[in-house]
Amino acid sequence: MPLLVAVDLKSIPSAVELQKEYVDIQLPDYGALVKELSESHTGLSEDPVKKGITTLNALIAQIDAFKTRAASIVSLAIKNENDFEVLYKKAQAIYQREYDSRLPQSPVADFSNAQSREAACNSLLANLKSLLQAIEGSYSQSKSFTRIANNEFAKLDSTNKNISRQITVVQLAAEIGEIGRPVSPGEPQKYTF
Repeated sequence: MPLLVAVDLKSIPSAVELQKEYVDIQLPDYGALVKELSESHTGLSEDPVKKGITTLNALIAQIDAFKTRAASIVSLAIKNENDFEVLYKKAQAIYQREYDSRLPQSPVADFSNAQSREAACNSLLANLKSLLQAIEGSYSQSKSFTRIANNEFAKLDSTNKNISRQITVVQLAAEIGEIGRPVSPGEPQKYTF
């Protein structure tokens, strides 16, 4: 039985480049960004008629600011995920190329059956396989972060729509005479019931 020693990544030029690319990717601080997104919410008014349109409009402005920041985080997440996807596909191609080229050569070809040859080839490429798995893990993590960021953005969008509905409730209440509008335009919003 031949002696197998894992191939050093330095002997595979494309793997060295791949490793450098992987190390050079700027990872966002997922934890801090998720925390920021989860804290970027405002509640709905329990009684929109009492709060008035001005207060509700202020809530919409606040949500809009949160949505703008969330959109930039979603964009960062998408870019990050795309960077890892490209790197992962490149890593898979390099691994497959190295695997296919070593399978028919000695010492791998010296093994008696296909299963042993495959195991031997995987042993030779253990370092490259470890790099591939690390990239795969980062890619998976980036996909999860993108889903979280999109979910938080959707929550902000939903809150914005609900506040807009509350404004509609106040406007309808004023139109049917359930509440009265302020007496003068410069006066703070006071509604009479």
